[in-house]
Amino acid sequence: MSDPTPHELGRHASYDLPESAQTRDGYLFQPRKDDWRIVTDTKSSIFHFGELNVTKALKTCFKRFVLTKLRGENTSSVKLYYEFGQRLLRHISSYDDQAVEVSSIHLINYQAALAPNQLYRSTGANDVVRAWARLGLPGVSQQAFVTAAEMPRHSLPKGRAVRLRCPIHGAYSNLEFDGLNRALHAAFSSAEVSIEKYALCLLSMAITPRPIQIASLLVKDLKIRLGASGKDYILSVPRAKQRGGGYRTQFTERPLVEEIGMVIEAQASLVRERARNSGMLDPDQAPLFPARHPRSIHFESDEVPARPSAASIAARIKDVMESLDVKSERTGCSINVTASRARRTAGTRAAQDGRSVAEIAAILDHSTLKAAMLYVEMRSDLIRQLDRKVAMLLAPMAQRFSGVLALRNDDGAHGIERRVFGSFGEDARSAEIGGCGKHGFCGLGKPTACYTCRLFHPWLDGPHEAMLDHLLLRRGRMAADGSLIVAAVLDETILACAEVVRQCAAAASVLGGECHG
Repeated sequence: MSDPTPHELGRHASYDLPESAQTRDGYLFQPRKDDWRIVTDTKSSIFHFGELNVTKALKTCFKRFVLTKLRGENTSSVKLYYEFGQRLLRHISSYDDQAVEVSSIHLINYQAALAPNQLYRSTGANDVVRAWARLGLPGVSQQAFVTAAEMPRHSLPKGRAVRLRCPIHGAYSNLEFDGLNRALHAAFSSAEVSIEKYALCLLSMAITPRPIQIASLLVKDLKIRLGASGKDYILSVPRAKQRGGGYRTQFTERPLVEEIGMVIEAQASLVRERARNSGMLDPDQAPLFPARHPRSIHFESDEVPARPSAASIAARIKDVMESLDVKSERTGCSINVTASRARRTAGTRAAQDGRSVAEIAAILDHSTLKAAMLYVEMRSDLIRQLDRKVAMLLAPMAQRFSGVLALRNDDGAHGIERRVFGSFGEDARSAEIGGCGKHGFCGLGKPTACYTCRLFHPWLDGPHEAMLDHLLLRRGRMAADGSLIVAAVLDETILACAEVVRQCAAAASVLGGECHG
């Protein structure tokens, strides 16, 4: 829409707020009230107008503006207009509580009152004023519209957490990412995490959809096709944050590896059965991850699968992943787990794998390439050199060794079922390094996988220092060959082995002896 002329800005239609109205997508609300609660399929949005201490005329004009925007745009987009406009009106009321419209002076004063890192709010308020004026609604002066268009624009800094490699809000490091996945698999295998929680977190870490996309998933969105090599799993993920897109109107097909597809299939089967038992006529229409709490906006009972909210999905993922208590080698504390960090990690790892900007944008479900460019700029954040000194420094913070040290020939006290041998060194000599507490067959690669296994009992006098040197040498050769990402796969084992070396030395000191490696 073109900018209005001064004559058009003066043509304000006066009308009363309707008692009931509908958003663009058909959700009902009551404009005459000061609190609008708009319940959509995946969230509940609240618009508060009672706290605005401006004149009744200006508040009514602002409500008319928000009402009109809700009739033409999605609720989330309008919420941003509301928030920027609300901050502007609160500032106006602090010194001009008799104002009946927004003026140029109000806009200039508002920008002057903001701190440098908050100037983006002034630009947001100016955008609100311009949109307000274009609709021909009262509440904005002609000069305010002109001033809003001429004032300098400021944007909220984006990508700071990724650029600064923030250990709290940025992408997970490779060690953090692998540690979270390893702990999640272990918690599920020991029945500490249910199939639903496992499927939810596995999906979030694997293809990193936004919480609102997970909340929009239905059982029928999982497509299973029989191929020559077995089952092929395709998940139709509803798109989000698309201009003009409504609830479940656009989809992106995401292939799932068999291991993840089988878990999602099991979750879909459980929900389908639950929906059938509750009387749903079409169980395939049930949400893939139903609401779990009475405070959820669509919750009916534990028996009826109801749509979850995006916020509840994000909270459930965070609760499960943080309960794993995986330590960060960068902070020494438990990893801060959020959906945003998982998505930033997906972008970062895709860039490290050499993916193009377009491929990264597709992975993150972005409509433009602008955001994906950030990850290409930050393409390499791997540890290029991991030597003994760095490994010994990171080991106690990373806490990748989860087994227990044991004395040689003390199998019964630790429930050891078999001995573990390792080959290392130039002559590939083999030596006994510890015991294994696993009762059945283990298909993991020995002894590399043993150091990060909770069932591994390294001998106090085992040759762990020699094994550490061997792993570091092997990693160095891989990195020198240009296979840095492949080399980084050894980082978890190296840190676990370094921690075994450190604990052996500490135990030897306590016992008054030495741990011979």
